[in-house]
Amino acid sequence: MLKRWDTRNYDIEPILTIFDSISINIKSMNIPKPRKYDIRTIIKALIVKEFEGLSLRAAEVRVKQLLGIRTDHTVLHFWGKKLTPYMEEIVNAILRELHNLEYSESFIDSTIFHE
Repeated sequence: MLKRWDTRNYDIEPILTIFDSISINIKSMNIPKPRKYDIRTIIKALIVKEFEGLSLRAAEVRVKQLLGIRTDHTVLHFWGKKLTPYMEEIVNAILRELHNLEYSESFIDSTIFHE
């Protein structure tokens, strides 16, 4: 399990890598078929938006940086509404995988307080 001081807790890229490794039964989801991108890419964009606490417009820019795709903020909003019932299950699957990770480094702070 990652410790709270492990910097990987604050990095989105391992989260996206874990998302790529988990299996999701997309056919069981009652959602329309996306026109431009596959549903896993759209879910990754929503994970970026929520993990980093971004507005829809800021998420457009960050998704382009991380995933290399341009998604309009209206697309993110539409899919955010459609996927809301399924996002908790997806996030829980990611968290289960995160708990299985081991941390590899520790840092010691040797601050001394004088009276």
